[in-house]
Amino acid sequence: MSNEIKAIGKIGRKGELYPPKEIREAVKLKPGDKVLYIAKQNKIEVIPLKTFKEALEDKPLVKISINEFEELTEEITNKFV
Repeated sequence: MSNEIKAIGKIGRKGELYPPKEIREAVKLKPGDKVLYIAKQNKIEVIPLKTFKEALEDKPLVKISINEFEELTEEITNKFV
């Protein structure tokens, strides 16, 4: 996100996190969405997770052939066997 948005939220009685509307809208969070929490150095990072369908709709980061994919898969598999 190039434009930083800052806002104050609150913590519920049971520890629920309530990010303000402008934060949820900035990262396109909707009720029921899953997020990854990372805690380090007294900070919490919240990263929205994509559904499998959303991930498939993204443009691929790289283009490889099926043969290249199979070779890479075999190489990775062999490292853990």
